[in-house]
Amino acid sequence: MKKLLVASIALSGWMISFSQTPEEIWQDGLNKFHEKDFHGSIMRMNELLKIIPEFSYAHYNRGIARLNLGDMDGACIDMSRAVVLGLDKDTKFFEYMCQDGAKYKGLKKHFYRDEEIYPENGYRPRYTRKDSLRGALRPERTCFDVYFYDLTVRINTRKKRIAGENRIHFEVVEPASLIQIDLFPEFSIDGILWEGDRLNYTREFGAVFISFPRQLNAGEKHMLTFQYSGKPGIAERPPWRGGFVWKKDKKRKLWAGVACEHLGASSWWPNKDHLTERPDSMKINLEVPSKYKCVSNGTQGNIVETGRKYARYEWFVNYPINNYNVTFYLGNYVSFTDTAIVEGKPLVLHYEVLPYDLEKAKEHFTQTRDIVEFYSHAYGKYPFMKDGFRLVESPYEGMEHQTAIAYGHRFENAAFEECDSLKYDYIIVHEAAHEWWGNSLCAADMADIWLHEGFATYAELMYLEHSCSKEAYTRELNEKLKMIFNFWPVVENYNVNENSFASNDVYNKGAVILHCLRCNINNDPLFFSLIRDFNLEYRFQAVTSRDFIDFVSRKTGEDYAPFFNKYLYDTKLPVLSYSFTREDGHIRLTYQWTEVEDGFKMPFCIRTNDGRAVRLVGTTMEQATAIDNAEWFNFYNEWQELQGVADNSYTYYRTKWIE
Repeated sequence: MKKLLVASIALSGWMISFSQTPEEIWQDGLNKFHEKDFHGSIMRMNELLKIIPEFSYAHYNRGIARLNLGDMDGACIDMSRAVVLGLDKDTKFFEYMCQDGAKYKGLKKHFYRDEEIYPENGYRPRYTRKDSLRGALRPERTCFDVYFYDLTVRINTRKKRIAGENRIHFEVVEPASLIQIDLFPEFSIDGILWEGDRLNYTREFGAVFISFPRQLNAGEKHMLTFQYSGKPGIAERPPWRGGFVWKKDKKRKLWAGVACEHLGASSWWPNKDHLTERPDSMKINLEVPSKYKCVSNGTQGNIVETGRKYARYEWFVNYPINNYNVTFYLGNYVSFTDTAIVEGKPLVLHYEVLPYDLEKAKEHFTQTRDIVEFYSHAYGKYPFMKDGFRLVESPYEGMEHQTAIAYGHRFENAAFEECDSLKYDYIIVHEAAHEWWGNSLCAADMADIWLHEGFATYAELMYLEHSCSKEAYTRELNEKLKMIFNFWPVVENYNVNENSFASNDVYNKGAVILHCLRCNINNDPLFFSLIRDFNLEYRFQAVTSRDFIDFVSRKTGEDYAPFFNKYLYDTKLPVLSYSFTREDGHIRLTYQWTEVEDGFKMPFCIRTNDGRAVRLVGTTMEQATAIDNAEWFNFYNEWQELQGVADNSYTYYRTKWIE
């Protein structure tokens, strides 16, 4: 609960004709606030401001009372007025809560440091042909389907350069003589070969347009060999600002890897770089100095000496894989294994760690078994049984590389007061969930990336509820809720490879949306089966937000489009408009959802002065209810203690008191 500011000035000198002095009204308002009778506190501050209109502390404290009721707009008006009147305390809190400019500065610094963003474009960059070449499904991309990559890359660790070739196997979908393959412009193209001939090509930004000497007809299968070399970019802040990572471990030995989600897999190997294009399977050959071990996706095959102190590590991926998930880890690794049981069958859990962390990892990674088994129950059988599950110690915090998850969290567990003995490393819990959400079921566009991150973040909450308690789930949910910016919609611009990670709302708000959906459905077996069935129905497919919206509506028999349209495509939250009267110890509450589409409904929860939690379901139609034996009430929200909240009633919204 946000604290009040207590004035140090005397109020008793004001001459009034009311039955109480300003000092008495002020103190009574403070007392009501501390009792959590926020409506009563507002009423007292209203009285005081009629007497002393320019009393900044009263404006501020009324604003904090409104904030605790969930009235953000009213709170910001009051806090702004207090600042204008000279209040100079707690202004950073006011700026963060109420000024888009303050949010803009922080988000620009962390997410758009090297790009200008423009208010007229929703504080996004001005998109150009470069963005559509990268993010859109253009005819030069849709005319063919890649079903197999055979990638070989030699990593020169001394010069930090790479050279390789990719044999791209594809089937023609529509007749074409020109196709687009993607590769960052800093790489040289050493040759593109097809049926023994060198093909002509042109380059535009990161797009390579390859011309064939004849028209390729629908149904034909072809293979072209794309040879290239160059120096890949170095990651500034992996995995969010991606690229190659070159480090030294504690023993001064080389430790390297790559993370390139959003940046694009074409930042280090040539491919059809779009989320919808996943090969059915893939071969990954990595040639590295033979004194190091090289780990990649899928199952490890041969290790072949290639001369001049190099060895080729051969890996094979048996399933569809997102291009950005293709990775490598190079280092002085040692291995150990564990086994999870998935639907009665063993799943080998492989671990690759640095030697000095081996014993620590053996203890710390024991939690992985329960995590994988829980997700296999919650979302359906582990999707990549043939390739196994692997955690690889990495020189950056984490990344969900398919069957080769990057782990760099220093073997730290979070603490939960509800479960003191719980082992809970959020990197393992979150990144393992991506094997279902992102690696199996995949978003069709960066605009829909909440289908990866929101679902994986909600998986953290589901696992916490499973392994600890609903109270721990709710507490952690509330922490994530407080980190939501609502600066950009969760789903915004398609076909431009948008930086949808900006603000991290795709994680936190995405998870809160799923929680609110659970509250709306108010039938946990139905909700959890819906999430599981969605994953199973779209396994190994690319999906959109609309696919999920339609799926929910179909499974529940209700139209959930108004609910999702508000939370996914709008930055403003639903507003619960309400009024109330009090008489003889009873409250009559009138309420309805506003600033939403017709058909929107959602529960909310109020708390009475004696600690009772009352779950109510609002719609866009005005409703009224009687609350017996209650002197006052408030709303369960992110500013309140959540103890005692009714099940499936704690939702995310704002309020407006019609006084």
